[in-house]
Amino acid sequence: MKPIVTAAQMQAIDHRAITEYGLPGAVLMENAGRGVFHLLKERYPDLADKKVIVFSGKGNNGGDGFVIARALMDLGCRVDLLLLGQVASLKADAKLHAGIAIKAGVPVHEIDSGSLKKFQHSVRHADILIDAIFGTGFKPPATGFFAEVIDWVNSAEKFIVAVDIPSGLDADTGQILGPHVQADLTAAFGCLKRSHCLYPAATSMGDVALVDIGLPRQSVAEEKVRVLSPEKDDIRRTLAPRPEDAHKGSFGHVLVVAGSVGKGGAAGLTALAALRSGCGLVTLALPESVQKAVEFHPLEVMTVPLRETSTGAISLDALDALVEQFAGKAAIAIGPGLSTDPATVDLLGRLLPLAPCPLVIDADAINGLAASGFELSGLPVEAVLTPHPREMSRISGLSVEAVQADRIGAATDFASRHRVHLVLKGAASVIAFPDGSAWINPTGNPGMATAGSGDVLTGIIAGFIAQGLPVSQAALAGTWCHGAAGDRAAQSTGRIALIASDLLDMLPATLTSLTA
Repeated sequence: MKPIVTAAQMQAIDHRAITEYGLPGAVLMENAGRGVFHLLKERYPDLADKKVIVFSGKGNNGGDGFVIARALMDLGCRVDLLLLGQVASLKADAKLHAGIAIKAGVPVHEIDSGSLKKFQHSVRHADILIDAIFGTGFKPPATGFFAEVIDWVNSAEKFIVAVDIPSGLDADTGQILGPHVQADLTAAFGCLKRSHCLYPAATSMGDVALVDIGLPRQSVAEEKVRVLSPEKDDIRRTLAPRPEDAHKGSFGHVLVVAGSVGKGGAAGLTALAALRSGCGLVTLALPESVQKAVEFHPLEVMTVPLRETSTGAISLDALDALVEQFAGKAAIAIGPGLSTDPATVDLLGRLLPLAPCPLVIDADAINGLAASGFELSGLPVEAVLTPHPREMSRISGLSVEAVQADRIGAATDFASRHRVHLVLKGAASVIAFPDGSAWINPTGNPGMATAGSGDVLTGIIAGFIAQGLPVSQAALAGTWCHGAAGDRAAQSTGRIALIASDLLDMLPATLTSLTA
């Protein structure tokens, strides 16, 4: 797992490494600059033949730029460093490394708005531009001369490398609040910052490479970072190998309560996703008229017809039949295609408090709960909610804009207040736990923004719970596998043509890659 930090947390980690562990800041700066240099060497075997322009600010980010320029010059590159200020105004470690670079012969040019145009020829003939203007502590927006430089860098149409974070972006929110560098490669120092992972800022990062700058492991651990990103090995460890003497009863039975007239496909996707995720049995309970249409698709799913309303939704009269179906179930998935018929909403309010096993609540079940004001913290069992931003808005009372402006805060606050697990879908999905911790999922792609994709996620999570995974692990592993299956599908079909059933097709290979 990778910790994902705020700018303040990163500053505290650096300070701890320097003051408590005795690691000089100048050494960290040297390691950071050398890390960017090595990334460039990996990408460009002929790096020594390249012309590079380094744009440096007056802070520590600029100091990293001096280290990079020196390393490039030592390799034989043609390099110029454009300092957005004066050498005399530099302080501490940045001043130290500026002095070393100048003594080593790095061409350093102090520039301002009036002298910027003098370097148009150099930039036009450069191969690589290094953005070392602002660091993670910068608070947008960039204005004046700095905004002018950022626009100049972007319009040069060169390969751009951002030092720690593209200049002009806020490191914490993922929001774009003014002019900013559009990088092709971002070298993240020590830890990922939130905006490396959150959109829309993540679209300006290009490829993100995590650079080890030599921070003591304990200096990071002592910060007790509560936002993390899972790696493949983290997911692999949650999925135990199957015993040779297993039978279908060994892997749990999922009840899917879903569907209404015109939305039977959502119910079918959820049921089949639960099976594909590895659970032993799935029973799909849906309105009787819809049940007749889907009884034999998929063939492996058992179905139960339920009394329905005049609109083709599940009726309140189905309560007793559903309670009977609770017997022997290990997980209940409820919501896809359910509709928000008032009778169905009433049914939800009476049914959920009777649940004997963990719930995965999605789509219209979330909308119905939001409309009825149902108190989630009163549920007798653990629950996972999987809202997209608009559903999150309905159930939380926040505007969609507020949810998107602080996806981590919105998700963690809701999960901790209501004692539920919550998967806030989108780019990138946030998985929040009742204890206030959260994960940012690294898998998935825009092709998954298609009808039925969320129904598949609901089924996967329910299937994992049925197999005995703790609810938190099921939510995390289910979201990761859902996105990874989407990434495989995009490689096969492309992002534009991807549909939800492609995720089901790619789920076996995804799970095999984790358990083989």
